[in-house]
Amino acid sequence: MKTLRYVIAILLTTLFNSGYPQDLISVANSFLNDKNYHEAKEAIDEVFLKPEMAENARAWYTKGRIYHEILKNDAPDLDKFKVRIDQFVNQIIEAYDKTQSLTGRGNNLFILANNQKQLLWAESMNKGYDHFQNQKYPEAVRSFDIAKIVQPRDTTALLYAGVSAQQAGFYQVAIDNYTAMKKLTPLSRNVYRSMIICHQAKRSTLETQLDVVEDAIFNYPDHVPYIIEESRILVRQGRFEEAESRLKTVVNRNPKAHDLRLLKADLYDRMFREAYMNGRPERSIEYFDLASIDYELFIEAFPTHFKANHNYAVMINERANRYYVRANLLNEEEYQISGKETEELGHKWTRKALPYMERALSINPNDKDALKALRAFYQRLKLDEKLALLNNR
Repeated sequence: MKTLRYVIAILLTTLFNSGYPQDLISVANSFLNDKNYHEAKEAIDEVFLKPEMAENARAWYTKGRIYHEILKNDAPDLDKFKVRIDQFVNQIIEAYDKTQSLTGRGNNLFILANNQKQLLWAESMNKGYDHFQNQKYPEAVRSFDIAKIVQPRDTTALLYAGVSAQQAGFYQVAIDNYTAMKKLTPLSRNVYRSMIICHQAKRSTLETQLDVVEDAIFNYPDHVPYIIEESRILVRQGRFEEAESRLKTVVNRNPKAHDLRLLKADLYDRMFREAYMNGRPERSIEYFDLASIDYELFIEAFPTHFKANHNYAVMINERANRYYVRANLLNEEEYQISGKETEELGHKWTRKALPYMERALSINPNDKDALKALRAFYQRLKLDEKLALLNNR
């Protein structure tokens, strides 16, 4: 093999120094036909050391074909040429593009170069599909990236590169692909949803997440999942009034959107607590009443929804606790006057919370928080038999 390489090197040097680069193109093609890719690349690279070959369509087409075959070949000894795969693919596309720019549309080389570009795109897409189906997501990203270089305005390659990157956990790469798609075509609801998920996964700032969600809402103003996500972000930012205004408007437009109603109940639940902590007890009660309406409407529609039953019971219990705390703060004389009455008000709210927490535990018997809360309810109300049964489970 070393002797053969030595002979080839002499041949290439002789042809090059003799001023016959056209013959060297033929040599490169012969090596290509024999699948001697190292020699073929060395020959065609020699050709382009002659400045005039930059205007030779046949030389450019031959270079494209040789580099194209090296790209497709998985032989380890060819990997050294593909360390920077994007640069290598760009050289292939450059070669085919130069072929076409130096010829006319009816020229055979023009047609062949165009066919090779289409073939390279199809090969990359098919390879990407295969990798994706076999859950080789990083490999799929690389294949779709090649297709993107071949056809930069192809949104299919961008979409699949984004989905593959998302599956691989390359969230910023996925976002970059989806964003590039947006410059070429309106995004679907699913793609916006993927962008939102990726930003959540990479822990983007709430401001960034909100920008993406609001962009999605601008394009799909009635899509409930986006509105839910927007409201959740506003709540996390402490922008309760904005979330309330948004939810009230959307719930009025979508009265059957039960997820929105539950979200509104949760929002009022939070506002109920915050108002009390900020020394606004009357406002707190207003939010409690609003939350109660939404919780009960939702539970009426979905009686076996664990979160709704549990959270509603917890909110009611918070109302009860305020009376228990008040009773505990009374001195002995004050307690004799109003202590029992105050405690009874607490019991009243505990009794209201009880069936919701019992139902929550029946829905999810292994939930530790529900079990702990229910035990406390039974103790407060002195429901000893129920407490014994609960403790003996």
